Amino acid sequence: MSMKPLKLFLTLLAFSSFSFANAVETGHANVSIIKSGIDKGGDGELFIGIKMDMQPHWHTYWKNPGDSGGPLEVTWDVSKNIQVSDVYWPAPELIPYPPLMTYGYEDFVIFPFKLDISDSSGSNYINADIDFLICDDICVPERAIINTTIDELLIDKRLIDWLEKIPSTTLPVLATQNDNYLELRFSFNDDIKDIYFYIEEKDIVLYASEQEVFKEENNWLLRVALEDKKVLSANVHGILSINNNSFLIDGELATQGESVNSLSILQAILFAFIGGLILNLMPCVFPIISLKVLSFVSMGGESEDKIRKHSLSFCFGVIISFVLIALVLLGLKQSGVFVGWGFQLQSPVIVGVLSILMFLIGVVLLMDINIGSSLTRLGSIGSKDDSYSGSFLTGVLAVVVASPCTAPFMGAAIGYALIQPSLITIPIFLSLGLGFAAPYLILSIRPELISSMPRPGQWMETLKEFFAFPMFATSLWLLWVFSLQAGTDALINLLMALLIISILIWAFSKVINSYLKIIILSTMVAVLIYQVIAISSMSNVDKQETKGSIISGWTKDTEKKFKENNQAYLINFTAAWCITCQANDKIALSRPNVKQYLKDNDIEYLVADWTNRDKEILSVLNQYGRSGVPLYVYWKPGMKESKLLPAILTEQIVIESL
Repeated sequence: MSMKPLKLFLTLLAFSSFSFANAVETGHANVSIIKSGIDKGGDGELFIGIKMDMQPHWHTYWKNPGDSGGPLEVTWDVSKNIQVSDVYWPAPELIPYPPLMTYGYEDFVIFPFKLDISDSSGSNYINADIDFLICDDICVPERAIINTTIDELLIDKRLIDWLEKIPSTTLPVLATQNDNYLELRFSFNDDIKDIYFYIEEKDIVLYASEQEVFKEENNWLLRVALEDKKVLSANVHGILSINNNSFLIDGELATQGESVNSLSILQAILFAFIGGLILNLMPCVFPIISLKVLSFVSMGGESEDKIRKHSLSFCFGVIISFVLIALVLLGLKQSGVFVGWGFQLQSPVIVGVLSILMFLIGVVLLMDINIGSSLTRLGSIGSKDDSYSGSFLTGVLAVVVASPCTAPFMGAAIGYALIQPSLITIPIFLSLGLGFAAPYLILSIRPELISSMPRPGQWMETLKEFFAFPMFATSLWLLWVFSLQAGTDALINLLMALLIISILIWAFSKVINSYLKIIILSTMVAVLIYQVIAISSMSNVDKQETKGSIISGWTKDTEKKFKENNQAYLINFTAAWCITCQANDKIALSRPNVKQYLKDNDIEYLVADWTNRDKEILSVLNQYGRSGVPLYVYWKPGMKESKLLPAILTEQIVIESL
């Protein structure tokens, strides 16, 4: 027998360890599999971890090791009732070895994995073949083979600590290539003392080169040197470490034309004002605004001071609501939750409550009953109520129902605002509110304009009753959105609640006894509270099925794949709660002429539905400088960059744009 194969076998054996227990020595590390002991992922899920306790100053590597090294590789053999996820990579640290720079973990690391266990009563064996590279002054490939079971795994609370080191917050960035640099622009409210971008793509950047950070007028800029003559692909992924806080980066490389930095602050404020002004004419807002206009008409003959105060009350309701929305968005952003315009209608609870509210307003307008609450003062017409709270609340309600609509100029302004620091975001939303309230601010300055409108009369009462039907239509539309979000069972429960409320309102209109009226009102409130609780606790059983049928094959890599294949495309970013989106679909995108044009010119048409929250869709919206829908993205071979279609579409606009 030749000695060479024997020597090779002994060499491999020296750096490989086999264990039917749990912990093994591989030469420079003690390797074991542990579990947290906490069902962190929900029923049937368990987190385990490959723990490596390395000798002092030895290290192993992240998924992209940097200038040298190699990542962990694990081959699993588990019971049929167990599925093992890919590794959950904790945020790495810099491990310099001049002139090289590597990314990894020194002395100690736990690599988490998630187990999906379909049947906990079945067999639960776990066999892992673990290959890894471990280095100090020299690098040694080592291997551990562990055969164990879930029951035999030791509980180690440190696994929870390493799970917390896995970044979960995606930071919106604008990524561009400028000569031989990758440039990342982003918003961060605090001073940056320490920053580093760990890029996931290999052989792209100069790892050992210093990364430069600059404070620009409205954001931060990080410049990362690229390999010589390296051209970036369409997507950039990785982890951005800022002041020891780690954020996920998942961005599409944008050209200058796609960057919202092409907007200045003054342009964004102007666009927001114009968009707010146009918002008054959008279909989601028009019924509420019309009721308020009629209430002003009913004040004909009243003192100018009273008209002025009602106008200002309405304006305050509008402006304060827009500022509050900005503060909520900023608060969510600071907590790591990034949302966009119309985010509240991604909640089935809010959609359900709004559908009930619109239905109630419709019933009150049609039956002309006085419930004695603020509800009947929303847009009250010809009533003797001198309270200004009704005008204020009408302004609040107008802003709430405006969220499904995106007027022209609004998309770019809001998209710009949400990636800027707080001092920039709030003035833009304030400008949006001022634009929305501008007609009523003019009325507060010149209340005598009321006298130029038609005189009050019976026509107003008839028109008020007519406006009950747009309220019912709005309620029906919200019910449709709710069914997409929460499923059929939840919709039936909500319809039953509307039926009960209808009966209670009818009973309220018939009884005279004040105590009975209080009981009926209390019952109505109890039904509403019960419905909110029921919706909150109900799982979205139909959500995934609905989403899959609407997205029609869209993924965050769709554009990259189409461009690689020289395939023209038109992507419609939409949502069921977005009235502008639905109007564009009916008026333009679903028309036979447009469909035929897409077919004749081999343009792939895809729909990305944002009815329910979706981080990937929000990430792509941010890349195009938007924070809400609609967004229409068009590209064909020969174009250097994608083209954005207008927010308001017609057949002619679509065909001419394409």
